[in-house]
Amino acid sequence: MSQVGRYAPSAIRIGADPGSLIYRVFSEKRNFFEVTGDIDIDQFFLVADLGISTFTISEPTYRYENNGTYRRFGVDINLMENDPNLNVAFFGLRHGHSSFNDQLDFNTDAVIHSQTGWPNTTERVSNDNVKANWIELNAGLRIRIVKQLYMGYTIRYKMFLNVKGANDLRPYYIPGFGKNIGTSAAGFNYYISYRLPFRTKTIYVDKKKETKVPKK
Repeated sequence: MSQVGRYAPSAIRIGADPGSLIYRVFSEKRNFFEVTGDIDIDQFFLVADLGISTFTISEPTYRYENNGTYRRFGVDINLMENDPNLNVAFFGLRHGHSSFNDQLDFNTDAVIHSQTGWPNTTERVSNDNVKANWIELNAGLRIRIVKQLYMGYTIRYKMFLNVKGANDLRPYYIPGFGKNIGTSAAGFNYYISYRLPFRTKTIYVDKKKETKVPKK
């Protein structure tokens, strides 16, 4: 088989993170929906993640709201390249980008003691069209459950966070990244995905033999 044929894309895989359903049931703060897709090129995968996010903290003296979108693009290398079931154990690199708006409404009585006589009013500070970028180191698994259905997870180490466009309010939350309490953070996603093959992929069992995995 030619090297050109070997590195021709053989399938795409699309999926979603079902964890968003759990957050909808058990969390009043965070809400998100994320889809993921990758292109299978021999031992490598070109990966893209797209998501929308809302984050809200509501307390008696203040309310913080954050709404935005995020995306990640990168490459994974499959450490199980010769597996006949096309399972994947991978290590990868991503570039993350987020665009969002946020605002903080707060009661001045919580900031300035009531004995000063300062009026008890509600003030607002906000940001529009804030941009954030970061780099991720990723590792994880994609295991074949039945036919072309896969389940797995991704562990993320996010670093080099850079935020631009914020004014008087420092964003507390970055969609796709997490809490803005440092330039690095850890993350975890669980995925259910479906593989859509469009050509037969050759699996190299050893240097002298090769096995073709048919489209199913």
